[in-house]
Amino acid sequence: MAEKILYDKKGDATNITLNREDCGGLVSDPMAAQLASMIDAANKDSKYIVFRSVGEDFCLGRDPDGREPGRPADAMDSRRRSEVVFNFYGSFRRSKIPVIAVTQGRSLGFGCAIASVCDITIAAGSSRFALPEMGHNIMPTMAMSSLVDRVGRKAALYLTYSTEEIDAYTALAYGLVSRVVDDDKLDIHLDMVCAALDKAPMPAVLSVKEYATNALTMSIEQATDFARNMHSAVNTSKGMMGN
Repeated sequence: MAEKILYDKKGDATNITLNREDCGGLVSDPMAAQLASMIDAANKDSKYIVFRSVGEDFCLGRDPDGREPGRPADAMDSRRRSEVVFNFYGSFRRSKIPVIAVTQGRSLGFGCAIASVCDITIAAGSSRFALPEMGHNIMPTMAMSSLVDRVGRKAALYLTYSTEEIDAYTALAYGLVSRVVDDDKLDIHLDMVCAALDKAPMPAVLSVKEYATNALTMSIEQATDFARNMHSAVNTSKGMMGN
């Protein structure tokens, strides 16, 4: 049986690929735990991560296969069961190296959350995104937590309440994706971004992610001081070009 997740390292990149074309890239809870471990591990020997999926769709959501049977006994049990998903989202945020998503077709629910929480998301023109949970009587703060520092309030609420599938250019306007390209140009554009990261010094790659992760929760004065200190320290450090 084919592996559900493909993992390989090529040069400075770790490639993680959902290999479930037969079911639209559904992710089970055991897979989510495995993916989080892969992202954590990639931080030890890679400069960046490329996250993508095989098939017409990026990810149609969560796969019920592998979940604990029955209803949670209480709120604490429900919270324990959901931790695997929150930890998966957290693996992108705690990653010290950037994670690049490449999407095509539909990204629904959990899939939309993945596209959002990645640092850079390159979307094919065919891409569509939705949070359909409310239509299934699920209160979706789990998925919304992936959007909270990625898209604006009005966009997040529209996605959640309307359950509408939005196209790639609407997702771009919302800030859910970084770039939209023609489907047949997707790999070309990914290669361009990867080439830029390959060329960049490692201290700069790490510092840009660190600044982007932390500065948005600071006051303007704090963010400016943080930038000032990082600029001086990193650009004069060993490992930067000319040092």
